[in-house]
Amino acid sequence: MKAQIDAELRKAANLPPSELETVLAPYLQPLFQQIEMVRHAWFTWVEDNRETFLRVGQAVQEVGAKVGTFLVEMDEASQRFAEMLGEVERLADCGWTVPTELTVSELIDFLRSPDGEAAAAYLVQRFDSMDSDWSQMEARLCTDPHLSEFQTVLPQCFRAIRRADYAIAVPNLIAMLERVIQTLNPESLHASTDVPKTLRAKGVIAEKAQEDLFCAAIWLSLLKVVKLLWGNLPLNIPDSAGLSRHGVQHGRTEPPNTKTEIVRLLNTLETALALHELLHENREFSIKESNGSKKIQPAIALIRANFFLPRGKHRLADTSSEEESQTKLP
Repeated sequence: MKAQIDAELRKAANLPPSELETVLAPYLQPLFQQIEMVRHAWFTWVEDNRETFLRVGQAVQEVGAKVGTFLVEMDEASQRFAEMLGEVERLADCGWTVPTELTVSELIDFLRSPDGEAAAAYLVQRFDSMDSDWSQMEARLCTDPHLSEFQTVLPQCFRAIRRADYAIAVPNLIAMLERVIQTLNPESLHASTDVPKTLRAKGVIAEKAQEDLFCAAIWLSLLKVVKLLWGNLPLNIPDSAGLSRHGVQHGRTEPPNTKTEIVRLLNTLETALALHELLHENREFSIKESNGSKKIQPAIALIRANFFLPRGKHRLADTSSEEESQTKLP
């Protein structure tokens, strides 16, 4: 068969076009028929599935519209959240750090507080409603590795707090706060007693914290409150003087015995622990500053806050799951 085809092709090479068509027709006709069959099958399939194509196209348009709406709403929410974070400094000047034990929506409500008294009232009320016996906060703090050196005194503090003997807990909570902030430094500087210097602007901790808006807000609020708490006391201490680390630890003032000051101290301690966690994440997933990243920083801050807050939720959930699995073992 091959030899016959070769002979016909050699003969065809010398034929005029009119005769060439007659010679090649028997060989090309099957090919043309196959092409026509494929073409017919394709158009038939398209026609049979026309409705499906229309539905898919409509669905794609609807999804595209929803994605577009989501992106717009996400951008607006991110910008609003970034604006609310701007209120952090104002409340920190009143002695209140960012309360990381709240959800994002609760945090926004807190940041709307017009002054320090309103902020205090909001947090005290939230603690009373969501953790009235302090058990959740005690569990969160007792399982935090940065407080592993205080496993004896920490439960004792909470027992005193439950009895409303707040003044007993104050000096120990200040000591814990001091240690937590000290360990933000590199290990070689853990013995440093200059707590405000650890958090100072343009320092190592500050520069790392300012890589994203949410972490920066946590750092700024802690810096402001620590400056107040560690501030020098005048020789003649007025009766209205607020909580002072130097006054309490050096015996110049009696520790306050109010629930508000305990909430303030515990909240500050939680904020310092949150800064530890966020800085650890920043070291692993550094957000480099660039024009592009600055534009999306509000969105990153909102996403990060939603994932992080309330602080410790993932660790406590893991602990509960582990305890449940252990109880099921024979």
